Amino acid sequence: MDIIYVLQIAVAGLAQGCLYALVALALVVIFNASDVLNFAEGAMGMAGVYVAWVLFTNYGVNYVFSFVAALALAFALGVIVQLLVLGRMRGASSMMQIVATLGLFMFIEGMFGLFFGYNPRLLAQPASLSPVMLGELVLPPTSILDLGILAFVAVALALLFKRTQLGIAMRAIAQNRYAARLMGLKVENTLALAWGIGILLGAAAAILAAPVTSVTPNMMDTIVVYAFAAAIIGGFGSLIGAVVGGLLLGVVNNLIVAFLAPEFSMSFIFLLLLIVLYVKPDGLFGQKTIQKV
Repeated sequence: MDIIYVLQIAVAGLAQGCLYALVALALVVIFNASDVLNFAEGAMGMAGVYVAWVLFTNYGVNYVFSFVAALALAFALGVIVQLLVLGRMRGASSMMQIVATLGLFMFIEGMFGLFFGYNPRLLAQPASLSPVMLGELVLPPTSILDLGILAFVAVALALLFKRTQLGIAMRAIAQNRYAARLMGLKVENTLALAWGIGILLGAAAAILAAPVTSVTPNMMDTIVVYAFAAAIIGGFGSLIGAVVGGLLLGVVNNLIVAFLAPEFSMSFIFLLLLIVLYVKPDGLFGQKTIQKV
């Protein structure tokens, strides 16, 4: 077996794993702040891609500005959903809020399918760049870009949660929302910012995926499934776990597709998930929680 070929498959898997990791980070940010699993993450990120596609394709807006506008609107969408939907379910259980995000997922995908249809639309790269050669190994510029963005986002989120008042407030609210409110924290505003950041990250992943997957209302469905698996394998709530889990799944998935068959990829991924949870139930980087009964 040619080792260069295997490494080439792994590099392509790392690029795909960056998308899983970005969405997993988005899920973790929202979960760490609000204790809610956001099943609408992919659909809300997809909405940002359509904004970029409309601005760039229909109105000729600058490529970079189109994506910046899409990310800004994705952030605003996350804030609005938290304030107007989940914020009004303040007394509801976490399970009811999770069901609400599932309803949002179906509503958003349905509305975009109604207005734009399900025919794939092309969102090309802004320019064709030459690949980087590392000996015999070819590093596509998109892979380098994806890894660079993931590294930047991971470091920024780590600093946010550990070094800023906003991040500390998010963690405090997740641990005890009532006590945080008594301490004077603006719980609703903090949760809205957390949701805005989470949806922005989902939109960033969708934008990076669009040139490969094409733009459709359900373009993020499979990516979100892998992202949930990545977050669980890494330890739900762990930022580094989301990154490692996403990259690991990307490499494993590509190797399975290349050497076995695409039909086996989902089965092997969830087999890996079961093995990890059997050996380490809290995930690779998860922390055990003590619950009094």
